Amino acid sequence: MEIHFVDLKQKPMSPGEIKRFTDRYGLPALLDTEGKAYTDAGLKYLKVSETELLRRIEQDPKLLRLPLVRAANQLSVGQDENSWAAMLSVID
Repeated sequence: MEIHFVDLKQKPMSPGEIKRFTDRYGLPALLDTEGKAYTDAGLKYLKVSETELLRRIEQDPKLLRLPLVRAANQLSVGQDENSWAAMLSVID
């Protein structure tokens, strides 16, 4: 299996890729609510629509809980070593 790394500083996630993760986990699970970008954007105190959150994510990927990992149909959000191990076991 070929591994691809996407630097979100250079290329934002496509809407389809974001949808893949939001469909599985929901948008709130993708947000790094403890991160500096989230706090600096005032999102701890603002109530914004999902559309607005998606727009902000496209502009500032630091709002995401990274890494976002996809292997075929398996996905993981953040530091989820158990999911990564499960993905690797399918590859082997």
